[in-house]
Amino acid sequence: MREIDYKKLIINIDDMINTMEYDSMRSAGKMKLNSDTLFYLHNLKSIYENKLPKTPKKKEVKNGW
Repeated sequence: MREIDYKKLIINIDDMINTMEYDSMRSAGKMKLNSDTLFYLHNLKSIYENKLPKTPKKKEVKNGW
């Protein structure tokens, strides 16, 4: 079974969102047609971002000089 590459999915979703937003800027009717899809794409993006492994924050080293 293949491993899912969530980073690549997020990049592809971003491309789809940008394309649909650009297309919607040109016509109000297109915006109305694309609004549902954009809503669901943004929801998918947030779900996939939550599935990315969390990287621990680096601790700051204080210099005692």
